[in-house]
Amino acid sequence: MDLQAIEMVTGRLAAQFSIRPPKVTSGWVPRSMRLGVRAKMWRRRLVLVIGPASERLEPDELEGELASGMAGFTLRRGFLARAFLSVVAVNICGFVIQGFSVGAPAWWRELIVYGFPAITVAVIIVHYRGWLYRADRKVAEVLGARTLFAVLEAERRLGANGLAYLWAAPTADRRAERVAPTIERVRADDAPHG
Repeated sequence: MDLQAIEMVTGRLAAQFSIRPPKVTSGWVPRSMRLGVRAKMWRRRLVLVIGPASERLEPDELEGELASGMAGFTLRRGFLARAFLSVVAVNICGFVIQGFSVGAPAWWRELIVYGFPAITVAVIIVHYRGWLYRADRKVAEVLGARTLFAVLEAERRLGANGLAYLWAAPTADRRAERVAPTIERVRADDAPHG
């Protein structure tokens, strides 16, 4: 794995996404991230951690995965704000319903106590999936469909592991379906008008 070559690619991609070039480092990437690239934030800067699993990727697949990390980074504030506000709203509703349920049967109060954490997790998953879909659309808009489809093909080929990842993340096929309207719109915008 040539980190200097990856830094050159990330520098070019960062310019296309209008962000500061991320720091690129080699290191530990969880097994659930089968493509071997982990995007994280350190002091308001994107850091891309490249693990040994990334060596299985073709250059266009690696570029697409790096671009996905950058797209997610550009969308992070909206994701965090929406997720936070939704979780707060769910919890406020839970407390209000619990307050009105003072004289209710015990099974109802237990349903509220155990049901609202499950609803909170479901809300977070919905926001996480929406963030992934928006990041896919951003990659398609900035770099074109070919880059995104290379990543999705790598995900199909390498599969996913980890119960949480399988539970929360949409499949590559579903992600391709969701980004198709964006690709059609971009193609229509790029077509010569006569």
